Amino acid sequence: MAMTEAPFSLTIKVGPKGELLTCRAETAADMKARVADLRDIEQTLLQGTLQEQPQAAPTVEQAVQNLQDAGMVAAPSGGIEQRQDRFNNDYTRGVPDAGTCIHGGRIVKNATNKSGKRYKAYVCVNDSPFREGKYDANAICEIAWPAK
Repeated sequence: MAMTEAPFSLTIKVGPKGELLTCRAETAADMKARVADLRDIEQTLLQGTLQEQPQAAPTVEQAVQNLQDAGMVAAPSGGIEQRQDRFNNDYTRGVPDAGTCIHGGRIVKNATNKSGKRYKAYVCVNDSPFREGKYDANAICEIAWPAK
């Protein structure tokens, strides 16, 4: 089975709100360059905070695009795509941090449980509106939950 994750990964908190930045690299030399990029981004965030210039928060798509432009995350094949199931649950394909299963990239599911509480889960593509072909309960991987 081919490895889909980069062998080097680093996540740091930056700024007054503790925003997380993650970089991934294939080699130690690439990681060293990525760390230098992270330091530059951190300094830019800190300088922006000191100058107290409020800026609108980027959308998820803009944030992902900014990280892709900086070479910190791989562009998902096909981009980010959203669909709904018959229960109006939202499914998003192409989110880099959703992980993978044996069937490919996982799908982010945003839904509401029976008691009305919202939740987020990473599901197998075979258990989503992106499934191709006949439904087979035996071909569905276990649900992965995001870290709290």
